[in-house]
Amino acid sequence: MFREIFQKKPKKYATLIPFTVTKPIAAQLDAQRLNQAYETLLRTFPSLYSLLIVKDAQLVFERYEPPAQPLIAYSIKSITKSVMNALVGITIRDGLIESVDQLISDLAPKLPDKWLVNVEGVRIRHLLTMTHGIKVEENSPEMLEIWKSSNWTGAILDKPLVHSPGERFLYCTCSTHLLSAILTKATQVSLNYYASRQLFRPLGIPVPVWWEQSPEGVKWGGNNMFLTPRILARFGQLYLADGIWNGQRLFPAGWVDASFAKQSRGWTDYAAYGYLWWVGSVDGLNYAFASGYGGQYVYVVPTLKSVIVLTASSDSTIAEMQATTNPVIKDPAWILRRFLIDSQLREF
Repeated sequence: MFREIFQKKPKKYATLIPFTVTKPIAAQLDAQRLNQAYETLLRTFPSLYSLLIVKDAQLVFERYEPPAQPLIAYSIKSITKSVMNALVGITIRDGLIESVDQLISDLAPKLPDKWLVNVEGVRIRHLLTMTHGIKVEENSPEMLEIWKSSNWTGAILDKPLVHSPGERFLYCTCSTHLLSAILTKATQVSLNYYASRQLFRPLGIPVPVWWEQSPEGVKWGGNNMFLTPRILARFGQLYLADGIWNGQRLFPAGWVDASFAKQSRGWTDYAAYGYLWWVGSVDGLNYAFASGYGGQYVYVVPTLKSVIVLTASSDSTIAEMQATTNPVIKDPAWILRRFLIDSQLREF
């Protein structure tokens, strides 16, 4: 599923690349190995739409498969959660939220008593780390009933806490949708408007991004924002630059480090979890990545000064995704090994 939000005019093309476009050799990457890795990737991952590599702030590799095109924006699925991370950082910078330790009940004191009970002790930190305390399995029938309701936020607040906040990791879009509702109240504007003004416009994106909205008027926290792969590359580069873009600090100092630190256990057979970013290590290299249903990824590798973006079709069913043996989906380090580690130029 994709939505075209930019006019396909040649003059738009250049404005969407904030990087020097150069050959892989300029970033000490072997073009032949990259091309071989890409052919392997296509055989392994036939639903791939795009792959971009930015290294040393240079766009060194960019490939698209039909129907993908540079100026077409796709649903980035749960990469939207990592965009939510950015928006929390910005609201803290703006003084609209005190810190990650602020209680939800302080930010929404007029909630009905039955809902205040269900957020007792829940802090912004718990929503960022997926340790909220409710028990709604991702993509379960229970969750799908929430998305069918007329008030998603209310349906989430109706769920009692099963665990103490901070006690257990449970990946759940309910937590990030509640976070979206909290941020909407804190900013007092549509979160789409706030994101466009405070995040994307400073990154050089002059038009509003498209973001699906719930029936009660809250942007879908954690899902269905539409961005192009090149915008995702900018987004990753912003984190690589410690939240500074063109000399302007968008995130508070230390926000990226805290976001990329292990904050909760995550999934033991996959990756640990920071603040709405997955975090891991391969061959001694620490990395963080945003991940979305179907194979949407933004990798940030600080030591190698690199960002990798993948987009793909998200048309697979839940059952197909759960049964997949695709190593790109099962092993988050697969892409890094083949496109960064194994593709480095070797000195003889």
